Amino acid sequence: MTAHAASVPALHRESLIGRRGIVRSVWDLLGMPLRFAVLPDGWSRACGWTSLEEERLRAVLPWLEGRVLDVGCGPNRLVKLHPGGGVGVDVFDFGGGATIIEDTRRLPFADASFDTVSFIACLNHIPYRGEALLEAWRVLRPGGRLVATMINRFLGAVGHAIWWYGEHHERGMLPGETGGLNVSEMKRLLHHAGFGAVELRRFCYGLNGLYLARKPDRG
Repeated sequence: MTAHAASVPALHRESLIGRRGIVRSVWDLLGMPLRFAVLPDGWSRACGWTSLEEERLRAVLPWLEGRVLDVGCGPNRLVKLHPGGGVGVDVFDFGGGATIIEDTRRLPFADASFDTVSFIACLNHIPYRGEALLEAWRVLRPGGRLVATMINRFLGAVGHAIWWYGEHHERGMLPGETGGLNVSEMKRLLHHAGFGAVELRRFCYGLNGLYLARKPDRG
């Protein structure tokens, strides 16, 4: 993280779940190419734009229920903003107080420990994503919710090619990682892990997908 990014005020839940005014909406639309592809999140916020991270948080926060496990949590902002509390895990340390694990196929939690499990813009960076979803199923209570966001492969390939500031440029794309996953792939992965009906909602001007699914109740 750059010194400039670190100086940006902390994100506040109220500002993310409230409605954007028309001036902010128009300004965000005008700045879309820069804030989605060129500028790091800290610079986008400094220019008065809603950053890509904020777009994701805005889309996800209203759907979280109870105790949350955020897999691939990065700086762990989602859990910190969720009033129900929870745990963020990641295989890399981004300095946000996440629980660092070696493998998302083996989570250090008991069965049915969480009300919601989230994968925010990260399943494409998990080579064994099917197994990670099966592990998410294990720690999710019956009736619990899974929340995930994902862009498609084309937009992901373009974006990762030009996101010069991204962490993936520092470590490279590992075998099995992709720029994104298509809708059919996401639904197939979720169904294979045991999740039934998968609801897809669009955000970021229709460029990003929010996937919602539930683990069936017992009986």
